Amino acid sequence: MFDWFKKERCKNCREERAVRYCLRKNRDIGWKCCNGYRVDSKCPEACQYTPRKSETASPLPQIKSDSRTEFLDFLDRYLQLWIYSQAEALDGKSPLELSHNPEGRERLKDWLSTFAYPDPGVLSILNSKLNLDLAIPAETPANPETIAKQYLDAVIEQDWDKVIAFHLVSKDCREDVLESLVKELASHQTLKKTRQWETVNAGFTEDHKQAFVFCELNGIENWTFIFVAFDGSWHLYQTIHGTLQDYYAQKALFKDIALHISKKDDNSAYSLISQAEKRYPLCADIRYYYGLYFLLLGRPEDAKNSYLKAIALEPNWQEPRFQLGMLHLNDRDYESALAIFLRLAEQNPDDFNVKNNLGVCYMALNQQDKAKQVWQDALKVSPTAELIKQNLEHLDNG
Repeated sequence: MFDWFKKERCKNCREERAVRYCLRKNRDIGWKCCNGYRVDSKCPEACQYTPRKSETASPLPQIKSDSRTEFLDFLDRYLQLWIYSQAEALDGKSPLELSHNPEGRERLKDWLSTFAYPDPGVLSILNSKLNLDLAIPAETPANPETIAKQYLDAVIEQDWDKVIAFHLVSKDCREDVLESLVKELASHQTLKKTRQWETVNAGFTEDHKQAFVFCELNGIENWTFIFVAFDGSWHLYQTIHGTLQDYYAQKALFKDIALHISKKDDNSAYSLISQAEKRYPLCADIRYYYGLYFLLLGRPEDAKNSYLKAIALEPNWQEPRFQLGMLHLNDRDYESALAIFLRLAEQNPDDFNVKNNLGVCYMALNQQDKAKQVWQDALKVSPTAELIKQNLEHLDNG
C-alpha cells in the first residue's frame, strides 16, 4: 500500500498526512514539511526527494514531487531564497536587486526568458516575487489538479450547480433529472460537511490518457478524482470516496451486483448498490444497476429515471440508453423509443438488436418503407438472423 493511502499524521507538524520517510529527520512526514526541509538543498543524497542540480543552466533544481501542487509549493519556497542569491550571469547581482529598477527588471526578464520551465505556474511565482510581467502561456488543457481544486472549492461553497457541471459531459439533460442529480450530490454525507481539503498525490498513466488526483477532505477522508483526456481536454470521469484501490475494486463489485440481479436476489443487490452509491457518488454504473434493480421489483418508472441519470452522466454508454428504449417500446411509446434507437444507431450502426428495434418502431408508426429498409440493412450485417427474416416476411405478407 502506498504511504499516502494511510491516514497517519506527519510526525513533525502533526497536521498534514504523512506520505514519506525523511532520512534527514528520521521520521514519517508530510510533503509540505518535506518541502520545508529540502528547500535548503541539505538533505541526504540517498533520498529520492533531495533536489538535484539541474543538468542545464536553469536556475531551478531538478526535484521529485508527487503532485503539481507539491512541485509549485517547493518552487515557491525555493525561489524565496533564490531571489537573494548572487548570479554570475547577472554580474554578481541578485535577482531581487535587479528587480528594484526598470532597467534591471528588463535585464532580468531577458535572462529568465532564455530558460524553459516545466510548468507555467513557475512563471507566476517569479512574477509575484520579482514584480515582473513574464508572459505566462495559457494552461491548455487545464491540469487535473486545477480542475480538482475548482471542484472542491465549489463543494466548500456548496455551489452544487457548479459542482454538478463537472460531472456532465453533455448539457442535454432533462431538468428533472438534473435536479435529482444535484440533490443526490448535495446530500452526500462527506461532501456536504467538507470545509477544507489538501492534495496528497496525483499522477498520469503512461499514455497520458488518464489521470488521478488523490485528496484528503477535512483532515481525514480519502477522496480520489479520475480524469480522462479527450477532445484535447481533461474531463472528470469519476469521483471516489476512497483511494485508487477502491477504483480498481469496483469492477468486481459491479460483477457481484449483476450476479445478484440475475439471480433475482433483490435484497442482496440493493445492499451492494446502496453501499456502492456512497463510495462512488454520481457513478453511471450504479444508476444503471439501480435501473435493473427497479425492473426486478416491477417499478419501470423508477427504472426509467435511473437510466436517464446514467445517460446524463455517461452519454456515450449504450446499455442504459438501450434499456430505456426497450421500456418505451413496452409502453408503446414508439416516438420516444424511435428517438432513442436512432441515437443508438448513430453510435453503433451495425448493432443487430438496435436495427431490429428501430424497425419495430417504424412499423408501429406506420412507416413500413423505413422499417423494411432498416431490416434489410440489418440482414446485410447478420445474414442468418432469423428474427429479421421473420419481420421482413411478415411485412411482405401484410
